[in-house]
Amino acid sequence: MQTFQANTYHLPPLASESAQAMRQIVNGLAKPIASLGRLEELAIRLAGIEATTSLRLRQKTLLVFAADHGVTVEHVSATPKKVTIVQAGNMLAGHTAVAALAIAAHCQVQVIDIGIDSQRTFPKLINAKIAYGTQNIAQGPAMTREQALKSIKIGYATALAAINNGSEVLAVGELGVGNTTTASAVVAACLQCNAAEVVGRGSNISDAKLAHKISIVQQALTRNQPDPTDPIDILAKVGGFEFGGKVGAMLAAAEHHTPLILDGFISYAAALLAQKIAPTITDYLVPSHVSHEKGSQRALQQLGLEPYFDLQLCVGEGTGAVMLMPWLDELAAILTHMNTLADMAIIYKK
Repeated sequence: MQTFQANTYHLPPLASESAQAMRQIVNGLAKPIASLGRLEELAIRLAGIEATTSLRLRQKTLLVFAADHGVTVEHVSATPKKVTIVQAGNMLAGHTAVAALAIAAHCQVQVIDIGIDSQRTFPKLINAKIAYGTQNIAQGPAMTREQALKSIKIGYATALAAINNGSEVLAVGELGVGNTTTASAVVAACLQCNAAEVVGRGSNISDAKLAHKISIVQQALTRNQPDPTDPIDILAKVGGFEFGGKVGAMLAAAEHHTPLILDGFISYAAALLAQKIAPTITDYLVPSHVSHEKGSQRALQQLGLEPYFDLQLCVGEGTGAVMLMPWLDELAAILTHMNTLADMAIIYKK
């Protein structure tokens, strides 16, 4: 495992030969060139990541990092903090939105307690608790620098274990009341913009609560002064444990040529941190959907990623990432079962 300082993490380049070979394969299928649109683009991207045209897409795992946020004492969310641990149990029982979607997508779900503010536990809940939630970012740093680094290491180790156990595609999700407030602070710090430019409604809060949320995020930025050139400083001062977990998972996946599907706004925020550690990380990330949160477009523009669909989702958990997974199965079926132009002795002419 390498160090996590800014611009120091070396990742192998994408396999351009495999990507180009996949382009030739999809162009040779019995259809007009590019007629499958961005599905063809996805095939080429995956070939570059996996360094093969024999795509490995069957074994899928969603890593859900769960943690609480001290900033919830500022009443920035419509949801009480206890929902984090309750939903962790519900998710493991198969009863949350993403758990239901994962059943349909044949995706394994792992829930990692990286900082839930509760002593409750459940069978299969992975205990990697760093602390019982972060501190209140409106009053001071969320965590220590050591805790920030630990969260990344936990995410890395979790993803690596999944890969070593046969996972061929990873996705990241989260549980944590108050995390859109934290994500807004992280995005604002990374992009060096004001809170009002990125803060959204999160759990469908009222206009009055939105104005309050904006002021709290701006207060956090002003009080903590996160260094925009230091991703660990940003994570420590205004982030959350689940953000670090996602960063580590992204780095592990990229290092081991494993596609990792992003979810929404919380994933974008974590990806911005990962990008500051390893600038080429976005080559290995697969965007799923456009989050309905306000700061999403700004974050995606910085990442240079264009999601594949927009259903105005904002539920989190990894729902959008899992919704993309059936596309991978469909893509594999196309590559396996479609005739080629050569099979049919057809020469395609524009």
